[in-house]
Order: sequence, then C-alpha cells, then structure tokens
Amino acid sequence: MALPSRDTEVPGWIISAIILVNLALLVPPMLIAKARFATSRSTRIHVFYDMDQQQKFKEQAANPLFADGRSMRLPVAGTVARGELNADEHYYWGTKDGEWAKDFPPQIVVNSALLERGENRFAVYCTPCHGFSGRGDGMVPRRSAASDYGAWVVSDLSSEKGLAHPIGEIFNITGYGINTMPGYRAQVPPQDRWAIVAHVKALQFSQSVDIAEIPEPERKRLEQLPLPPSDDSGSTPNKETGTDSRKGR
Repeated sequence: MALPSRDTEVPGWIISAIILVNLALLVPPMLIAKARFATSRSTRIHVFYDMDQQQKFKEQAANPLFADGRSMRLPVAGTVARGELNADEHYYWGTKDGEWAKDFPPQIVVNSALLERGENRFAVYCTPCHGFSGRGDGMVPRRSAASDYGAWVVSDLSSEKGLAHPIGEIFNITGYGINTMPGYRAQVPPQDRWAIVAHVKALQFSQSVDIAEIPEPERKRLEQLPLPPSDDSGSTPNKETGTDSRKGR
C-alpha cells in the first residue's frame, strides 16, 4: 500500500471549518466579558436559580397579610439587640439602687488621661452653650442676646443648682438632656460621657474651692499670675436669675 505524499494539500473547506470553529469558541468568553461590565435594564439569564428569585415581601412594601398593611414588623416589646443590654445601671444610666450615683462606676479610672479626654469632649459638645468655664457664657447665649428673639439663658455649672447635681445625674443629663438641652448619647459613648462628668466636677471644684484650702505656696503662685484680658463683648457670665422658661441647661 502506498503512503500519501507529503505534498498532499489539505482541502480548503477543512481549513475554513477549523477557522469557523475557533471563531465560534471565542463567542462565549466575549459574551461573558461583556456581561461583566455592561449594564442593561433587562433581567439577566439565570441558568441556576438557587434562591435568587423568591416569593417574598421586601422591606417598605405593602403586605395585606397584616392589619397595618406593612411588611416590616416592629420588634417584640422589650427586645434588646445583642450586646446592648446595658444591664449595668451605674455605668450606663448613672444610678445605683434607683438613686443617682454619687461616685464613678468601677470601670472608670479617674486620672489625668480621663480628665484630658473629658476636657476635649467638653470643648466639642458643651462649650457652644456652657462656655469653656462652664458658666453659661458660650457663643450660643452670647449671640442670642444680640438677636431679636431674646437671650438664651444657659445654666451656670458652678451655681448652687449645678453643684447640687450628683455625679450620676450629670452623666444622665449628658446623655439624655434636660429641659431645652438635647441629649448626646448618640454622639458620645458612655466612656466619654463619664470623662465629661469628670471634667465638669473639676471645673466646679476649681470655681468653688475655698482659697484657704489651697496650699500657701500654690496660692502665692496663683496670685502672681496675670489676670486674663477683659471680654470685649461686654457679656458677663449668666447667673440663674428670673424665671425664664428656656432656662435649665
């Protein structure tokens, strides 16, 4: 039997078929690449449905099954998110046995770092109304005094009323507010609220301490310090006088 010659030519139709097959094999990768980056308003083809399309009610959708017609259900009364039980009333609420706590919780270590943090947070959230000294002479009452709506009276933290608040009550006021003062529990976590309380107590002590209680060397040093410049605005610290209904911050 004679072997075919090496010079035998491959039929053209075979070469054409091979080229067409190779081109056809390129179509699926090109379609996949296009689907990855192109956008379309049409639903894509699902080969395997799995759980991509379910018979369910989505959030904010109407649902005739319930009397109120809402798909989203309210949590059961008393439901608490995991990790947010806040059962420690002293740390989270400022109370002990149903009374305002008169001391800091065990988790809070009162030191220079806590006071520095409290001073920082006080400057951010409290000074607009209470001022840096806590006397109620912040920018809000100063500017309101010059407005047509009347002065906004803010409590002096060093007044008798301010000094009468126990530590736990100051913590609670910081988080939940009082009278016209809003609460800052959403912005300030408990640790920072206790730091603010520590700074407030330091402010109160510095402004209400009897000069006789200061050691003589330190008293002489303080007496030699220059007085701060007078306030050009002419405003004076607000004292809790009168019966303004907006008072109480």
